[in-house]
Amino acid sequence: MPKLLTNFCALILICQFTLLASANPLEVAKKRLKILVYSPTIGWSHMQFMGSIADTLVGAGHDVHIFRVSMNKRAEALPKEVFNVTNFHNFVPNFVQMGKFDINQMDNFKEPFDGKSFNTFLFQTNIIEQFAEQFDVVLAELYNQCPMALFHRIGVKTKIGTLALPLYQTVVRPFGIPTLSSYVTSLFTPMNGGHKMNFVERFVNFVNDLYDWLYLNNVMASYEEPVIVEAFGKNFPPLNQIMRNVSLLFTNSNQFFEMPRPISNKIINIGGIVEMKVKELEPGIKAIVDNSLDGTVIVSFGTFADINSMKREMKMAFLEAFAHFPNYEFIWKVELSDEDAKVFAKYKNVRPVKWMDQKSLLMHSKMRAFVSHCGFNSVNEAVQFGVPILAIPLLADQLYNAIMARVKGIAVQLEIGQLNGERAEQLLVDGLDKVLNDASYRQNVKLLKQKFVSTPFGAKEKLIRWVEFAAEFPDLNELNLPWEEELGTLAYYSVDTILSIAAILAIFAWILFKLAKFLATKYLVSVEKGGQKMKIN
Repeated sequence: MPKLLTNFCALILICQFTLLASANPLEVAKKRLKILVYSPTIGWSHMQFMGSIADTLVGAGHDVHIFRVSMNKRAEALPKEVFNVTNFHNFVPNFVQMGKFDINQMDNFKEPFDGKSFNTFLFQTNIIEQFAEQFDVVLAELYNQCPMALFHRIGVKTKIGTLALPLYQTVVRPFGIPTLSSYVTSLFTPMNGGHKMNFVERFVNFVNDLYDWLYLNNVMASYEEPVIVEAFGKNFPPLNQIMRNVSLLFTNSNQFFEMPRPISNKIINIGGIVEMKVKELEPGIKAIVDNSLDGTVIVSFGTFADINSMKREMKMAFLEAFAHFPNYEFIWKVELSDEDAKVFAKYKNVRPVKWMDQKSLLMHSKMRAFVSHCGFNSVNEAVQFGVPILAIPLLADQLYNAIMARVKGIAVQLEIGQLNGERAEQLLVDGLDKVLNDASYRQNVKLLKQKFVSTPFGAKEKLIRWVEFAAEFPDLNELNLPWEEELGTLAYYSVDTILSIAAILAIFAWILFKLAKFLATKYLVSVEKGGQKMKIN
């Protein structure tokens, strides 16, 4: 009997191990993918996003290689590049000229991303030979289409796009995703009303979208296509075809912290994938924060802006505004000249620092507000740590991010151009007073934080699952929406249907008119006959 019991227990254990082994077959038989991550050094936040993607895939057991292209001279302190591109245009506008990102600036802003800049490495045969047929998957930021052409040339079947910014028309157009100017405001020239624009804003937004559609897309293609043809020959597939065949697009967004716009199932939101790990604050910084009476405010305009170009009058407006809140400590990330250091020393509650651990500071329980340029990573961090924002956007997508934060009720927005005038100090005081003393901002950001953190299916899980799925099934064009070239202009915009309905309505109206005219005529004739009979009588 004991022997029978022993055998029975052994059988149960075998069954248990069998069930455990079969419970998650993906973990048992998952293929180790060789993945290439293409990461241009546009800025630190972009590199953080791509680095987090690489780290997550490494953590899932895959073999990941980073192909880094140097594009930003201000990123010299960042990790060493795998390949260095030296002929990029250094577009860093003067600080006081930022804030009004005119659409005409796009010609300058797109120069670092057009095809001419990429011929430096497209013609490097050693890169093609080194990478050819080696990778199962490539993930690349879609600020330019040329890299995808290169990866198509070296034989990578699964090409996945990434975007550290909110979606915009040039990126989503190849996937057939429409941009409706009635409520989708332009990323680089956003309207102040966000998705609730008045007539004038909708008119301007329509013109901007029309410019993007008719001009900007074609201009970018005119730069890129000749470079690709020269590098890979006339028989190479068109760029728009390569882009349409991109398997997926990962964005650094969360659906609860975005403005409404059409998307497709090809768009996967992985906002929050950048690690929020915090470290112990440096003793000096920790003492400042811990000892603050009413709390601490951090001030940072990111790594892209040149703070040294800020006018002295503007710096004084900030300092005087901060002095209106003596019970708060203001930690300002700024490099000072000797002369400026003497001025800053007079303001006891302002603490200039060359570098700050932004995440660790934002997580501190005494953090009350964040004066920010509204880079996308900075805004995401503020949301995830529940800190309201005084938004002072400078350029590019930052104005869009600031408007989005204001529309969500978590930020007060100021324009950098407003801080050049005599009312600069008062505007800053009023803005800080709202953010610090109006409880609605903190309540809104706390609620948004809860939604952000509690979003079903984590960013890392979605990234890993979808990358592995796309590696197995590279052709995911079922997820594309039909585009204009496929359906034809008349069918895509339902022009033929609208004209047909209009014609039917016109015919129906004509018939009604003729019928009414006939009945009216009959009625008038009968009335006249009746009148004549009365006269005869």
